[in-house]
Amino acid sequence: MFLISNNDFKILVKYKEFMNKVDDVLENVPRRDLYYKDKFRNVLDNLLEHIFKSSYEYEVNNLENYFVIIKSDIAMIDFMLDRLYAKRYISEKSLYKLGTDLIEINKMATSWLNGKINHES
Repeated sequence: MFLISNNDFKILVKYKEFMNKVDDVLENVPRRDLYYKDKFRNVLDNLLEHIFKSSYEYEVNNLENYFVIIKSDIAMIDFMLDRLYAKRYISEKSLYKLGTDLIEINKMATSWLNGKINHES
């Protein structure tokens, strides 16, 4: 039923852990910034969806499109983490931990998608 390989699964496990950590941090965001909190969750959900969809894709052009989409989702999450820190909703230590996790996810996604693109071409 699922086409997700072991390498894909590692990305999903790491990303789900990251999402849970971000959910915990988002609890500190006050109600006055509810729009931003919801927007952040939407970007997190979109990245998860794009990881799933790209695992089912085999056409190189579409994989390249997913590569760009996933990288831009990661960049958006990075920007939003910086904003949480600037607004003082998270500590520098939390920003560092989440940023380190996001860098790892970025590296995993890059090597995974490059591998799929090179394998299919």
